[in-house]
Amino acid sequence: MFLKAKMKHYPKVFVLALLVIGVIVPVACNSQGRVLARVGDATVTKEDLNRELIIQQGAKMLLQMIDMALIEQAAAKDGISISEGELDVKYQQAAARIGSERDLEEKLKETRRGKQEFRAELRAEGLLDRLAMRQSPASDADLRKYYEQRKVEFSHKEQARVRLMLFRERANADTVVEALKDPQADFAGLAKAFSEDPATKDEGGDTGWFERGDYAKAIGDMAFKLAPGQVSGVFEVPDGFAILKVEGKRPGGVEPFEKVKESVRSRVQLEQLEWARRDWLQAARERAQIEIGDELLKARVRQLIEEGTPFEPSNLTPGIPMAPR
Repeated sequence: MFLKAKMKHYPKVFVLALLVIGVIVPVACNSQGRVLARVGDATVTKEDLNRELIIQQGAKMLLQMIDMALIEQAAAKDGISISEGELDVKYQQAAARIGSERDLEEKLKETRRGKQEFRAELRAEGLLDRLAMRQSPASDADLRKYYEQRKVEFSHKEQARVRLMLFRERANADTVVEALKDPQADFAGLAKAFSEDPATKDEGGDTGWFERGDYAKAIGDMAFKLAPGQVSGVFEVPDGFAILKVEGKRPGGVEPFEKVKESVRSRVQLEQLEWARRDWLQAARERAQIEIGDELLKARVRQLIEEGTPFEPSNLTPGIPMAPR
């Protein structure tokens, strides 16, 4: 059995996989029927076990290796690459899906893989994503059609943007509001220095655009009551006391296409990605010249291809949805 592909740059896990298959196949073919177990009148031979291992594990492992070869070759031909920084992000996403880096390391140990082998799998998946999306890029017409069909998803109610300061003690809020009476007072600077709100403190109290119900009622009521540029007095909120300055307001409505075009593009690409990956890989598998010496292994690999088996070696927790790639 051999593949018409260069394997010398493949990570250790795939070399080990070849060795495992190389050991299993001859044993399966040459076994003399050594009995491993007896259950009443029935027997389980070494040949039975080895052939079942080929069917259940060897074929899946081999198909993964074939897919890796196809992806690597196509990416090299098209000049597509993945940076180490991007791999770092993908690794952290995988860790987050499982729980933590430590949990990921334990999961990799269970599957007898090291960090570098896993990063190689992440690299292949990243390359596959880029190869898949190149064959089905979204045109401006596609994006506009998507936008027109989902306009309600790009609409919003009346919004306000404010700078906000929160305090646990009323006395601290009163001190800051007095300082704000100075015409030269810098609300953002005071927020960075004295606000006790961890969510907005480092941004000078900037909340970004929000709708009336996005914050506590007291904050929403005050924000939408004042005009842009106005500063509130001290008012009570569920977590203590607040002061805010209105930076701007905008009426409700639908965001124009040009303003949300790139957001639309990201959504379209994400929704298309799964079928684009499947279509690219199936086409590549069918075009490839693959030779497998063992007939049983060959038949099982062909079955897996016909079933459209996805390439997701890094999905260590099938019950948890994969993060967007």
